[in-house]
Amino acid sequence: MKILKYLFICLITTTAFSVASGHHENPHNFSDCKGSVGNLYVSEILDKGTVGGFKKAVDLHQKFYTDRGYDVKVNANIEYNRDGDGTTEEPSRLTTVVMFPSLEVQNQWMNREFTDQDQEDFDSFLEIYNKNTKVVVRKSNCYLN
Repeated sequence: MKILKYLFICLITTTAFSVASGHHENPHNFSDCKGSVGNLYVSEILDKGTVGGFKKAVDLHQKFYTDRGYDVKVNANIEYNRDGDGTTEEPSRLTTVVMFPSLEVQNQWMNREFTDQDQEDFDSFLEIYNKNTKVVVRKSNCYLN
């Protein structure tokens, strides 16, 4: 009976310490991000869309930020499916990540005023994206540098 009593006390103590230690863990809220932040867009290729058209939109997208003096990188990926035998040859989806060096830089960008020229340039690359792809996932990411 004493053994059961000691086991019970050990179990309660271990559980209490586990719960207490988890309670003090820092939350991982987006607003607390200390690394780079990115806007992730996962797209499907439209029937009449091409990877070349997508790449053209990515290049104009990057130019859009560069021309305005922002240290923002537009990274693009082609995703391929993997099966039991390896990687398929056909692209399955296209991914774009707009990388800001910090949450502060992203907020500066988002809170600036768009000029008419900004809107025209933005619409130009967005139109090319939309002719070639359909965005199916939009996320914000915090990269743990």
